[in-house]
Amino acid sequence: MVIHLETGNCDSGVDIIDINESAAMCYQWRSYLDEDYRDEMLQCVDLKEEYAGTVYPFECAQCEASFPKLSALFQHVESSSCEQDLDGKAMLKLMTWLKKRHA
Repeated sequence: MVIHLETGNCDSGVDIIDINESAAMCYQWRSYLDEDYRDEMLQCVDLKEEYAGTVYPFECAQCEASFPKLSALFQHVESSSCEQDLDGKAMLKLMTWLKKRHA
């Protein structure tokens, strides 16, 4: 679902800017977001347009791998590549927050 929303093709109008803003608003943000990008995400800045290269604002709390999109972090957490899972406190809170904001 996050991939679908990030594409900007959803009839709801939700896009990657909205998803990034919501992720930055969640009170668990320190568990999965690089603080260097948080203010821009809260201001709805398009990180892709703001920076020349790819930025990696999302981080796995378990293994510290970095990701350019929230959907990539979710895919990583769902995979067996590290010990983090979707039932972890921060990821569960984030999923609940996203559902409340964009359902």
